[in-house]
Amino acid sequence: MMKKFEKKIIAMAVAAAVIFGGIGINSVTAAAVNEGQIILPVIVNGHKVKFPDTEPYVDENGRTMVPVRFVSEKLGGEVKWNNETNSVTIKTADKDISLTIGSKTPTVNGQTIELDTAAAKVDGRTMVPLRFVSEALDSKVTWDAGANAVQITDAAYQAKIDNGSVKLDAWGRELGIPDSRWNKLVDIPDYVYHLATPAELTNKEFFSKGLDWVNKEHIDMWAGKIRNYYKAQLNIDYRTINEADFVASLLNEMDLGSSYYKTQGVEGIKRYVAWVKKNHVIAKGYADPENSLVRYLFGAPIFRTHFKFMIVQADDTAQTFMDNWEVTHKSDSFKLKTGVWYDGYSDVGMYTHFGNNQEDHYGIAGFENMFQRDRYKYVELK
Repeated sequence: MMKKFEKKIIAMAVAAAVIFGGIGINSVTAAAVNEGQIILPVIVNGHKVKFPDTEPYVDENGRTMVPVRFVSEKLGGEVKWNNETNSVTIKTADKDISLTIGSKTPTVNGQTIELDTAAAKVDGRTMVPLRFVSEALDSKVTWDAGANAVQITDAAYQAKIDNGSVKLDAWGRELGIPDSRWNKLVDIPDYVYHLATPAELTNKEFFSKGLDWVNKEHIDMWAGKIRNYYKAQLNIDYRTINEADFVASLLNEMDLGSSYYKTQGVEGIKRYVAWVKKNHVIAKGYADPENSLVRYLFGAPIFRTHFKFMIVQADDTAQTFMDNWEVTHKSDSFKLKTGVWYDGYSDVGMYTHFGNNQEDHYGIAGFENMFQRDRYKYVELK
């Protein structure tokens, strides 16, 4: 058994890309449509869109598809579904857009437009091409390669940016009124700022110290490790999990320190894989680190991170992920419901054993992040 002492101390990079309207994006999860794995954050007018169930995905034509209602309504469109024609319309004061499921020829104000992909139905949601709909609604679409995110801005919101009435962070998110510890974002629930936040440097201090390595490039790199780690960790299936691949997927994004702790970590991961098979675990989900909500503790950055996950099935739902399996005193383990999306926040800490240029080497520090006592909160999505 992996000793709790060892687990306490122990703290999938992919190069393939598809084309998003001429923009390259990470495509690892594209093959698995609607598997709960976030492909990219969608930021509309400074606010990150939260999708209650079906997430954006990249279709077989390399186009990013999104649930029509949640983006269109944020851009001022009125969305209506016509069951007889199997089509959806999006209307504004001067635009009438119609897309039919399975058709590559939508119309805009009666004029037919030819696309290389079609609207689709996934789990009851109407999925439409993100770039086409956004630009048809006179909005600008920008790809942030470092953050693996899409930013959509309409003319009215751009005017607010230009006149200084709204301020954005480096990732296109609207800033709120800061408090003594946090540079707050307006689209983050207030409870996120009231979870326990141990720190040597608070979020505000971390970004205000003027450290030359605290920049978008490094933060994007660290956040990518968190996304990749939890892409592997949260999307598991006891019928198909491969021990060697799973071990590599986690270790690629971690820094476990010495060879001793790395060896212990590998053995722990292997034991967990055996538990997944024994416990018949099937789960899906993602981690989406909040790049602006980083602080500093024990010589390394800590990300407040958004998690969304579902346990499809498990014999023991209290022990499904490494984060809640054989936990130490620092974390909670409790029964979770199956077939329910959980949504919330926790912390993910980084670490490096390198003495020089540490900012280039940070990896995830440990296996227990999602359920750290006093530092997480999840709600069931209805």
